[in-house]
Amino acid sequence: MKTFNFIFSLILLALISLPNVAVAQNYDDVYVIEETDPIPANETKKERKERIKKDHQIVDSIFHLKAERAAFDGYFVLQATQVSNSRGHYELGLNDNTNFMLMQGDKGIFQVAFNNMNAGANGLGGITLHGRISNKQFKHDKKGNAIITYTMVGRRMNATVTITIFKESDQAIADVYPTLGNGRISLRGRLVPYLNEDLRIEP
Repeated sequence: MKTFNFIFSLILLALISLPNVAVAQNYDDVYVIEETDPIPANETKKERKERIKKDHQIVDSIFHLKAERAAFDGYFVLQATQVSNSRGHYELGLNDNTNFMLMQGDKGIFQVAFNNMNAGANGLGGITLHGRISNKQFKHDKKGNAIITYTMVGRRMNATVTITIFKESDQAIADVYPTLGNGRISLRGRLVPYLNEDLRIEP
Protein backbone atom coordinates (compact mmCIF):
# COMPACT_ATOMS: atom_id res chain seq x y z
CA MET A 1 0.00 0.00 0.00
CA LYS A 2 3.04 2.32 0.19
CA THR A 3 2.85 3.14 -3.51
CA PHE A 4 -0.88 3.82 -3.29
CA ASN A 5 -0.43 6.14 -0.29
CA PHE A 6 2.26 8.06 -2.15
CA ILE A 7 0.08 8.45 -5.26
CA PHE A 8 -2.91 9.52 -3.18
CA SER A 9 -0.76 12.15 -1.41
CA LEU A 10 0.30 13.56 -4.78
CA ILE A 11 -3.33 13.75 -5.91
CA LEU A 12 -4.36 15.63 -2.77
CA LEU A 13 -1.45 18.03 -3.23
CA ALA A 14 -2.57 18.66 -6.82
CA LEU A 15 -6.12 19.37 -5.67
CA ILE A 16 -4.94 21.91 -3.11
CA SER A 17 -2.81 23.73 -5.67
CA LEU A 18 -5.46 23.83 -8.45
CA PRO A 19 -5.63 27.15 -10.31
CA ASN A 20 -8.79 29.23 -10.21
CA VAL A 21 -9.71 28.04 -13.70
CA ALA A 22 -10.40 24.34 -14.10
CA VAL A 23 -8.99 22.79 -17.27
CA ALA A 24 -10.69 20.01 -19.21
CA GLN A 25 -9.01 16.64 -18.97
CA ASN A 26 -9.67 12.97 -19.64
CA TYR A 27 -10.74 11.55 -16.29
CA ASP A 28 -10.45 7.96 -17.43
CA ASP A 29 -6.68 8.34 -17.65
CA VAL A 30 -5.98 10.49 -14.59
CA TYR A 31 -6.14 8.27 -11.54
CA VAL A 32 -4.66 4.79 -11.41
CA ILE A 33 -4.42 2.87 -8.16
CA GLU A 34 -1.41 0.61 -7.98
CA GLU A 35 -0.49 -1.76 -5.21
CA THR A 36 3.01 -3.15 -5.31
CA ASP A 37 2.82 -4.81 -1.89
CA PRO A 38 1.82 -8.45 -2.22
CA ILE A 39 -1.77 -9.25 -1.42
CA PRO A 40 -1.96 -11.51 1.64
CA ALA A 41 -2.25 -15.11 0.58
CA ASN A 42 -4.95 -15.67 3.17
CA GLU A 43 -7.10 -12.72 2.03
CA THR A 44 -10.69 -13.80 1.93
CA LYS A 45 -13.11 -13.01 -0.85
CA LYS A 46 -14.94 -10.65 1.47
CA GLU A 47 -11.71 -8.83 2.45
CA ARG A 48 -10.73 -8.44 -1.20
CA LYS A 49 -14.16 -7.02 -2.00
CA GLU A 50 -13.88 -4.51 0.86
CA ARG A 51 -10.36 -3.50 -0.20
CA ILE A 52 -11.43 -2.83 -3.79
CA LYS A 53 -14.55 -1.00 -2.60
CA LYS A 54 -12.47 1.29 -0.38
CA ASP A 55 -10.08 2.08 -3.23
CA HIS A 56 -12.99 2.98 -5.51
CA GLN A 57 -14.52 5.19 -2.83
CA ILE A 58 -11.28 7.15 -2.57
CA VAL A 59 -11.19 7.76 -6.32
CA ASP A 60 -14.90 8.66 -6.41
CA SER A 61 -14.38 11.22 -3.64
CA ILE A 62 -11.57 12.81 -5.66
CA PHE A 63 -13.83 13.05 -8.70
CA HIS A 64 -16.44 14.72 -6.51
CA LEU A 65 -13.96 17.31 -5.22
CA LYS A 66 -12.86 18.10 -8.79
CA ALA A 67 -16.48 18.51 -9.90
CA GLU A 68 -17.25 20.75 -6.91
CA ARG A 69 -14.26 22.95 -7.62
CA ALA A 70 -15.21 23.25 -11.29
CA ALA A 71 -18.79 24.25 -10.39
CA PHE A 72 -17.55 26.76 -7.82
CA ASP A 73 -15.08 28.31 -10.29
CA GLY A 74 -17.67 28.30 -13.07
CA TYR A 75 -15.81 26.33 -15.75
CA PHE A 76 -17.48 22.99 -16.33
CA VAL A 77 -19.66 20.86 -18.56
CA LEU A 78 -22.36 18.45 -17.46
CA GLN A 79 -22.37 15.73 -20.12
CA ALA A 80 -25.90 14.33 -20.13
CA THR A 81 -26.88 10.85 -21.25
CA GLN A 82 -30.32 11.02 -19.64
CA VAL A 83 -32.92 13.74 -20.21
CA SER A 84 -36.42 14.00 -18.78
CA ASN A 85 -39.13 16.64 -18.43
CA SER A 86 -42.00 17.44 -16.13
CA ARG A 87 -44.45 15.71 -18.50
CA GLY A 88 -42.79 12.37 -17.87
CA HIS A 89 -40.86 12.14 -21.15
CA TYR A 90 -37.63 10.28 -20.47
CA GLU A 91 -34.75 9.35 -22.76
CA LEU A 92 -31.67 7.22 -22.12
CA GLY A 93 -28.45 6.72 -24.04
CA LEU A 94 -28.37 10.21 -25.56
CA ASN A 95 -25.25 11.68 -27.11
CA ASP A 96 -23.46 13.68 -24.40
CA ASN A 97 -21.88 15.88 -27.10
CA THR A 98 -25.28 17.32 -27.99
CA ASN A 99 -26.99 17.13 -24.59
CA PHE A 100 -25.18 19.23 -22.03
CA MET A 101 -25.11 22.11 -19.57
CA LEU A 102 -21.98 24.24 -19.89
CA MET A 103 -20.62 27.22 -17.98
CA GLN A 104 -17.65 29.37 -18.94
CA GLY A 105 -17.32 32.12 -16.37
CA ASP A 106 -20.30 34.47 -16.69
CA LYS A 107 -21.70 32.77 -19.80
CA GLY A 108 -23.28 29.40 -20.43
CA ILE A 109 -25.00 27.07 -22.87
CA PHE A 110 -27.90 24.68 -22.27
CA GLN A 111 -28.74 22.23 -25.02
CA VAL A 112 -30.87 19.11 -25.46
CA ALA A 113 -31.25 17.06 -28.64
CA PHE A 114 -33.77 14.24 -28.44
CA ASN A 115 -33.79 11.06 -30.49
CA ASN A 116 -36.67 11.94 -32.78
CA MET A 117 -37.33 13.12 -36.30
CA ASN A 118 -38.63 16.54 -35.27
CA ALA A 119 -35.94 19.14 -35.94
CA GLY A 120 -37.01 21.27 -32.99
CA ALA A 121 -35.98 24.85 -32.30
CA ASN A 122 -32.27 24.07 -32.64
CA GLY A 123 -32.41 21.72 -35.63
CA LEU A 124 -31.42 18.79 -33.38
CA GLY A 125 -34.81 17.79 -32.07
CA GLY A 126 -34.57 19.98 -28.99
CA ILE A 127 -33.58 23.43 -27.78
CA THR A 128 -30.40 25.45 -27.31
CA LEU A 129 -29.98 28.43 -25.00
CA HIS A 130 -26.94 30.71 -24.95
CA GLY A 131 -27.15 32.93 -21.90
CA ARG A 132 -25.39 35.19 -19.45
CA ILE A 133 -24.98 33.81 -15.93
CA SER A 134 -26.23 35.76 -12.91
CA ASN A 135 -27.34 35.21 -9.31
CA LYS A 136 -24.95 32.28 -8.90
CA GLN A 137 -25.03 30.55 -5.50
CA PHE A 138 -23.20 27.51 -4.16
CA LYS A 139 -24.02 25.42 -1.09
CA HIS A 140 -24.15 21.91 0.40
CA ASP A 141 -27.27 20.13 1.58
CA LYS A 142 -27.62 17.93 4.66
CA LYS A 143 -26.74 14.81 2.65
CA GLY A 144 -23.39 16.24 1.54
CA ASN A 145 -24.46 16.94 -2.04
CA ALA A 146 -23.10 20.10 -3.67
CA ILE A 147 -25.74 22.41 -5.13
CA ILE A 148 -25.23 25.33 -7.52
CA THR A 149 -28.07 27.61 -8.62
CA TYR A 150 -28.05 30.43 -11.15
CA THR A 151 -30.02 32.26 -13.82
CA MET A 152 -29.31 32.15 -17.56
CA VAL A 153 -30.52 35.16 -19.56
CA GLY A 154 -30.57 34.74 -23.35
CA ARG A 155 -32.00 36.61 -26.32
CA ARG A 156 -35.00 34.34 -26.87
CA MET A 157 -35.37 32.62 -23.51
CA ASN A 158 -34.37 32.82 -19.86
CA ALA A 159 -34.03 29.94 -17.41
CA THR A 160 -33.28 29.24 -13.79
CA VAL A 161 -30.94 26.31 -13.17
CA THR A 162 -30.27 24.09 -10.18
CA ILE A 163 -27.42 21.58 -10.44
CA THR A 164 -26.91 18.89 -7.79
CA ILE A 165 -23.57 17.07 -7.67
CA PHE A 166 -24.12 13.89 -5.72
CA LYS A 167 -21.96 13.10 -2.70
CA GLU A 168 -18.76 11.11 -3.35
CA SER A 169 -19.29 11.24 -7.12
CA ASP A 170 -19.06 13.49 -10.19
CA GLN A 171 -22.55 12.39 -11.22
CA ALA A 172 -24.92 15.34 -11.33
CA ILE A 173 -28.41 16.37 -12.33
CA ALA A 174 -29.36 19.78 -13.73
CA ASP A 175 -32.94 20.95 -13.37
CA VAL A 176 -33.71 23.71 -15.87
CA TYR A 177 -36.85 25.85 -15.59
CA PRO A 178 -37.34 27.98 -18.74
CA THR A 179 -39.36 31.14 -18.07
CA LEU A 180 -41.24 30.72 -21.36
CA GLY A 181 -41.24 26.94 -21.46
CA ASN A 182 -43.37 24.05 -20.31
CA GLY A 183 -42.14 23.16 -16.85
CA ARG A 184 -38.83 21.50 -15.99
CA ILE A 185 -36.17 19.80 -18.12
CA SER A 186 -33.63 17.62 -16.29
CA LEU A 187 -30.24 16.48 -17.56
CA ARG A 188 -28.28 13.76 -15.79
CA GLY A 189 -24.65 12.74 -16.32
CA ARG A 190 -21.08 13.54 -15.31
CA LEU A 191 -20.00 17.06 -14.38
CA VAL A 192 -16.34 17.60 -15.22
CA PRO A 193 -13.95 20.56 -15.35
CA TYR A 194 -13.90 22.19 -18.78
CA LEU A 195 -12.28 25.33 -20.16
CA ASN A 196 -12.41 26.37 -23.79
CA GLU A 197 -11.12 29.86 -24.43
CA ASP A 198 -12.00 29.59 -28.14
CA LEU A 199 -15.65 28.73 -27.49
CA ARG A 200 -17.93 31.50 -28.75
CA ILE A 201 -21.00 32.14 -26.57
CA GLU A 202 -23.32 34.95 -27.65
CA PRO A 203 -26.07 35.57 -25.07
